[in-house]
Amino acid sequence: MSTLYSRLLDEPTALVGACYDEAFRLTPQQILDIQLSGARRRFTDLRARIPVLDRLGSEQGIDDIQRIEDVAPLLFAHTVYKSYPMSYLERGQFDRLTRWLNGLTAEDISHVDASGIKLIDDWIDLLDAQTNLRVFHTSGTTGKLSFLPRTDREWRQNIALSANRIRDWRGPGSGPDLLAQERPLIAPAYRLGASAAARGGGYQVEMYAGGEENALFMYPDARFSADVASLSGRLSVAQAQGELGALQISPALLAKRDELVRIERERPEQLRRFFAEAIRRFGGKDVYIGAVWSILYDTATEGLARGARGVFGKHSVLHTGGGKKGKNMPENWRDRLVEFLGFDNFYEFYGCSEQMGFCMRCEEGHYHVPPTTIAFLLDPATGKPLPRKDGLTGRFASLDLLPGTYWAGLVTGDEITMGGLEKPCRCGRSGAYLLPAIRRYTEKEGGDDKVICAGAPAAHDEALNFLTELSE
Repeated sequence: MSTLYSRLLDEPTALVGACYDEAFRLTPQQILDIQLSGARRRFTDLRARIPVLDRLGSEQGIDDIQRIEDVAPLLFAHTVYKSYPMSYLERGQFDRLTRWLNGLTAEDISHVDASGIKLIDDWIDLLDAQTNLRVFHTSGTTGKLSFLPRTDREWRQNIALSANRIRDWRGPGSGPDLLAQERPLIAPAYRLGASAAARGGGYQVEMYAGGEENALFMYPDARFSADVASLSGRLSVAQAQGELGALQISPALLAKRDELVRIERERPEQLRRFFAEAIRRFGGKDVYIGAVWSILYDTATEGLARGARGVFGKHSVLHTGGGKKGKNMPENWRDRLVEFLGFDNFYEFYGCSEQMGFCMRCEEGHYHVPPTTIAFLLDPATGKPLPRKDGLTGRFASLDLLPGTYWAGLVTGDEITMGGLEKPCRCGRSGAYLLPAIRRYTEKEGGDDKVICAGAPAAHDEALNFLTELSE
């Protein structure tokens, strides 16, 4: 019996301290055992502590997990984390928003008095100060922010797991140990705020770089404001629907938005200055860079035009996700990046903000699902689980067993094709994997994507209504 197998059977978070490569050498039966044991553990523990999960379990008639298939009806639509009434933000009813969030976390935050809070940023700061939560938010491009109730401990586990993925992905100890050996951190992003990137960046500064003096952010003193992100999303949606004049927005909030718009408008020039400073401070050193391909390619193109080549140490690391963001790049774009950066140690992943178990991309181009994540394909029309066979395409859904204080079972907006359920990847790693052709259903459906969950849709509607009732 594999030592890791027995440890993961006992507790899924054992993956955090393990050799990550070993997790992909388990047999299909071992993976199934780990997932079934973990699903039972998480559902039993969290159902009693998370009201909306308890209500969904009751509505679906599921009292315990007997088979992997029992998990599917318990997966939330990803919109559950933004299911609060928009009036809570518009009217500054953050006491109600707190009660809403309390229904989604096993942490008791009922003691927090948010009745005097007027802004989202201040609400998040209040939760930071008075609870174990380090809430983070999504971008809000659909007009509404999602709020995720992750704890400080879970954030630390998440960042440690990312380091272990890099250390062991291409074999045990094949990559640098970011937790054991501090290195400069470079991030073309905001240092402050509660977005997923800002939260993660803050922990990386501590755990990878060893402190602020060894880190460089493009906006070191600026906060990516949740209020501005929320406002921008609402303005975009209202404009698209011809309802811009109906929005009631305070002058102070508009001023904050105008300032962020100005910052973003100056981004190209700021990016040039940022990388010039990065090269000045850390040129020739082994660094850690977290950035998307499109930003790096633009920087590399300009850098090469100015004669900058091989600017960082050959043992540096690039950690990236999210694809090319729709940017057209030539066939030799990776070669140009390597020529500019000076290293080819790239680690690419697929994942969603709500979960900790990211899927790393292998040399075959496939994104491998870790054994602590139970992956499903759903029929996009009915929400029913598709057969667990290779080569089928549908809506991606999964339960991440790593978070222990919130239910990380989600139905995404992504269309994917899955393999590895019947035959392993040619890279030799075991378990399910996702083919690289991943796209949003909003793109396929022309901007309209109604997420249908497994099981009875009415049960999910009832659970969400119950969540809203808790906050009233």
